[in-house]
Amino acid sequence: MIRFLFRLIGLVLIAVGFVALVIDGTRSIAGQRLITTSGADSWRAIHPASLGEVEKLLVARDLGWVWDPGLLAVLAVPTAVTGLLLGAIMMLIGRRNEPQIGVIGRR
Repeated sequence: MIRFLFRLIGLVLIAVGFVALVIDGTRSIAGQRLITTSGADSWRAIHPASLGEVEKLLVARDLGWVWDPGLLAVLAVPTAVTGLLLGAIMMLIGRRNEPQIGVIGRR
């Protein structure tokens, strides 16, 4: 059951990454230059109030370095890359064990 949830979340994240890739590709073709949408811009477009709340929460818990764009810049990564990488990691976590050829045993 847990593997199924990891695979489902991974599949949704890969779909989100692919949609973001298509949107960025369309904008790049129309603008005749490479245009990417950062994670912060996507988050701001979906739910801007929660972006500020998460920043306040991280700063209150002395994790402000996560938010600092000079050090880590997690939210500066393009949304397509973030969705595809996180989705691939979730799919790998939720993968089924492959049967080993020549090993006798019960599942």
